[in-house]
Amino acid sequence: MPQLEALYTKYSVEGVKVILVDASNRRELTQKMIDDVAVTMPVLLDDKEISDKDYEVQATPTTFIIDAGGRVIFKHIGYGEGMETMFEKEINLLLQQA
Repeated sequence: MPQLEALYTKYSVEGVKVILVDASNRRELTQKMIDDVAVTMPVLLDDKEISDKDYEVQATPTTFIIDAGGRVIFKHIGYGEGMETMFEKEINLLLQQA
């Protein structure tokens, strides 16, 4: 999580928005994680399952890289160590195209 927070901080000034979406409907567990890790990024608690229906979120976490026009360009299901490197490459690719 700290690496994702670093990406959020680094690219916020570029206009890139990074948010976390929790579609697990386990608000208490999510809030505990937010408090324990001191998350400063926006966190959307999707208790209405909109992300599942509209964006086919099949697992938590699912990460989307979205361009300035609001189009989903990259989608990643799950999370593993080092994925931030891939996210950063994709963000830089989008910024170069802007």
